[in-house]
Amino acid sequence: MLADFTINILEGRKPMAVRVVIHESPEELRKAAQMHYNNWQDTRKTVVSDLMEALGVCHRFHMADDPVYAVVRLAEPNLGAGIVAHEMAHAAVWLWQIQTKFDKKIQLACENDEWFCWVLGELVRHTHNKLWEH
Repeated sequence: MLADFTINILEGRKPMAVRVVIHESPEELRKAAQMHYNNWQDTRKTVVSDLMEALGVCHRFHMADDPVYAVVRLAEPNLGAGIVAHEMAHAAVWLWQIQTKFDKKIQLACENDEWFCWVLGELVRHTHNKLWEH
């Protein structure tokens, strides 16, 4: 593992965070992702074949009294803006759903997207800064 850090989002109805793990290779990422799915007995029944081409992964969950709601896995050499933004968008959508209490009447739209866009920007910015450190 090259890095493991947490990004805190405090500008919401409650504290939220995303853990980011940077793996040394896509193979290491896929192995760790499969272990996560196995440990959490993921209801989607993700199997190794589902991860064979994964260059990034976002695990989403919601546990009482834990502000970490997602783990984003990235790996060398696939740390470009596209993959980072893609995986962070998965995390930001999940945080949006938590922020809006999973209210299906509140749809993400141009009229209400400021919080979501700010969160996505923060996730990408913090990840980018950490990548520069390493």
